[in-house]
Amino acid sequence: MSASEPHNVAVFRTWLVDNGANIHPAVRFQPVASGFNVIAGSDVPADTTVVSIPFSLAITPDIARTALKQLLKVPESAFEQWNERQLESTYIAFHWMKDPSVSEGLLKHGPYVGTLPPPTKLRTPLHFWDVELEAFQGSNLYGATLDRRRDWETEWQQCKAVIDAADTNWGAQYTWDRYLTACTYLSSRAFPSTMLSLEPSLVNTPTSHPVLLPGIDSLNHARGQPVSWVISTSETSEPSITLVIHSHTRSGSELLNNYGPKPNSEFILGYGFSLPRNPDDSIVLKIGGPSAPRPPALSSTSSSAPEADTTRRWEVGRNASGAEPVWEAVLAAVIAESAEDDDEMDEDDDDEDEPSVEDELCAADMLAEMAQSLHDRLPPFPPANATEMRPEVLLMLEHYLEGQRDILQALVAFAREKEAAAMEKAREQGLDVVNEEEDEE
Repeated sequence: MSASEPHNVAVFRTWLVDNGANIHPAVRFQPVASGFNVIAGSDVPADTTVVSIPFSLAITPDIARTALKQLLKVPESAFEQWNERQLESTYIAFHWMKDPSVSEGLLKHGPYVGTLPPPTKLRTPLHFWDVELEAFQGSNLYGATLDRRRDWETEWQQCKAVIDAADTNWGAQYTWDRYLTACTYLSSRAFPSTMLSLEPSLVNTPTSHPVLLPGIDSLNHARGQPVSWVISTSETSEPSITLVIHSHTRSGSELLNNYGPKPNSEFILGYGFSLPRNPDDSIVLKIGGPSAPRPPALSSTSSSAPEADTTRRWEVGRNASGAEPVWEAVLAAVIAESAEDDDEMDEDDDDEDEPSVEDELCAADMLAEMAQSLHDRLPPFPPANATEMRPEVLLMLEHYLEGQRDILQALVAFAREKEAAAMEKAREQGLDVVNEEEDEE
């Protein structure tokens, strides 16, 4: 322990060790504007175990459900409609509503919660000022933020009803701000439960859920940082998860984790930071289904959507990666429209229809125009209210918009390449096809 570390960090460190965790002696917690950074107090060689914690220190839905059931004195059926986020976030919130030291061991993560950054230091979009969020209007991220606020407020009201019924005093303390703060900790710090398996993985599965790993979740992200997670088991002790950093870290430098490849939209929405020129940036696009007006409409959307929304979605990255399925969907819609217009739709031969040169030219022009329209609808940078925004939020906006514009420009170029290929095919077939853009000139 370092004498320069705050008292709450010293308490947290002691709590970890007392409960079976191991922390490398070089690990130091350094106060920064956003909370704490984990730095090396001395040189840390490559392939070093930085921190290891037993599974029992993780915050999981089962631990949260058990604690809440006993605190509220309600049957387990009271939580049947709660999801994992509601359980874990409410469990965290109770650490602010009841003194953990008199909770009969039910609220056992007090030292951990005591190190988490206060709401004033959180920078996810639900913590933006109004003028800051308005600067994102016209982007996917703006819509995703509104969707998240609606969903989380509905969850909070559902939880509050159960808590109010059990204890009105706790119900009054269970505020939206507290639920929002706890949910933000979960979105910014949680790992998928697949990490607590014999072969730990950052990949979410249909059955995985978020878990918090005190100590391991203290390290910030660096893209490409070489790390490993190792699960240790023995007959004499419970399983533990270990974080190993494979690069040498000099004294005074930050010890970093790797959250896996994510676009800035996910980093901003869930974590509250962004990366400059993030290679993993993407945009989620959707094309209206059979009931959508023709010609087909391409639009950007948040990565999550209501369950009732069956509109297909495609994720396109930089350099038009993932654009081919979008092209195929637009082309298929054009072919279907042409067949309807000609009254030649044959239900038995739908899959055998080959696109004509005219279909390909129409689809290419349509895709280019729709991508350009999405590009033109993005908000400007810098925004008119830039002086009213906090610098870190303004930087996130800049990083995010750079990626979105680059992707949509690449999608326009991709569509024009498809158009050029169709024009070449027309010439090979001896067809006289007029390029409308050249004709207008």
